[in-house]
Amino acid sequence: MVKLRPVSKVLLVLIAIAMIAVGLLLPQAHGREHAPALPRGALSGGPIGLAQLHGHPAVIAFFASWCPGCHTEAAALERFARSAGPDRVIGVADNDGRAAAVAFARGYAWSFPLLNDPTGSVAAAWGVAELPTTVIVNAKGEIVARRVGPETVARLASELHAAA
Repeated sequence: MVKLRPVSKVLLVLIAIAMIAVGLLLPQAHGREHAPALPRGALSGGPIGLAQLHGHPAVIAFFASWCPGCHTEAAALERFARSAGPDRVIGVADNDGRAAAVAFARGYAWSFPLLNDPTGSVAAAWGVAELPTTVIVNAKGEIVARRVGPETVARLASELHAAA
């Protein structure tokens, strides 16, 4: 029987942990996760789901009226939505009051559909941990990008083009 020194044992444990981590990460790196359902409650634009995207990529913007970064990106989201076409941008109010979220959207003249996630459960299913978070969904309904922080029109256009 081969006797291992303590350093060798530690090295073997680290190698085993690395192999497990690589095995857990590889499926995510090569496969895309299917986007979860959107909230059913609409604030404006009527209820919309991934099926209504008609096989087109879309930008899902998670926001809240109390989020400073959401105010920073709000005008860019509207400019992008107007240039991208109908239902290419969908806003989701995360952990926000209905009246506050509607007032926020009106203040920035948002024209895209807005959905309500008052408890944040849908946002959690989408992997949203902080706001603002923008998720890009391809035509197959797969998440291809998740960005945290305020977005620009140029970056949104680039991401949506790449998802097509």
